[in-house]
Amino acid sequence: MGRKRQSRFDLPPRVYEHHGSYWYRPRYDKPINLGKDLPLAKLKWAELEDPANERGSLASLLDWYLSTVAPKKAPRTYADNLKEAVFLKNGLGHIPFRQLRPHHVATYRDARAQDAPVRANREKALLSHVFTKAIERGWVDVNPCAGVKRNSESKRERYIEDEEFWKVYNLAENSVQRLMMLIYRTAQRPEDLLKCGPGNIKKVRSGDKEIKVLRITQDKTGATVDVRIEGDLEDLVNECLSGKIVHSHFVHTRQGKRYTYSGITSMFTRYVKTSLVLDFGMYDLKGKAATDMYRSNVPLEQIQHLLGHKSVTTTERYIKARMPSLVNSNKVVMRANI
Repeated sequence: MGRKRQSRFDLPPRVYEHHGSYWYRPRYDKPINLGKDLPLAKLKWAELEDPANERGSLASLLDWYLSTVAPKKAPRTYADNLKEAVFLKNGLGHIPFRQLRPHHVATYRDARAQDAPVRANREKALLSHVFTKAIERGWVDVNPCAGVKRNSESKRERYIEDEEFWKVYNLAENSVQRLMMLIYRTAQRPEDLLKCGPGNIKKVRSGDKEIKVLRITQDKTGATVDVRIEGDLEDLVNECLSGKIVHSHFVHTRQGKRYTYSGITSMFTRYVKTSLVLDFGMYDLKGKAATDMYRSNVPLEQIQHLLGHKSVTTTERYIKARMPSLVNSNKVVMRANI
């Protein structure tokens, strides 16, 4: 709850005067300048507070979504939505959201595709979900994103060779090494693994035996995966538990605090640059894990469960995009050349 107003009781909630201008302070974002004219400032405030009013712009609808819907998403998704909304506001925010049409969305998509075609797809996906929520509340009847095609995207085909992995690993500090190995041994997303610690170690029954597993909840899919703790993963977990102080997260700063995804990714990127290995992202470790398991004859169904894919077909495409096409030559015996 915000502080109780001490003056200017004529101003609407969350509106303040500063240096002659009126400012609206959202709960989740930077202050918004409403201008110097109080009646106009109140109109803008009403639009921001209630996107369903007749004058509601797309910007106000986005603000409503970012304050009521987006915060319930996974932290990284929420952070991405905040960034995506900035571009949507710049391109379409001035249009009353009830007047937004598919041709507006298509024009925006094409303009953004000049510099960031993939990001344009993510922004369109956000816009579509915003209108889905608006439809549920009876504010609009149709979604202007319906029927507007996405920009084409090329699949990620990068496979990290063992030598490339070790080049980066051997340069990295312990926390980055630990995360690299956790990703490779579990095939999980780095964001999910950054939340893991001793509390994720569980004992479960497997037949007539009790085994230890690393229980991981995937933010993206909502699925819970139990990864058996054995082999190299067991060695890694034991290393995490062997210190004089056992911290609440396996991957942590020197002060014992949990790393943010952006923070440790920046560190990883620096080590990649120093190693001179080209085009190596942290998510490529997950792809390498799945591909290496497939090459070692691990059943696709097991890899699918680890990755959280809804179908084996998705898993197969995910893996084979990273594998070079290797086929035998034509060995059919031809008739003799007479």
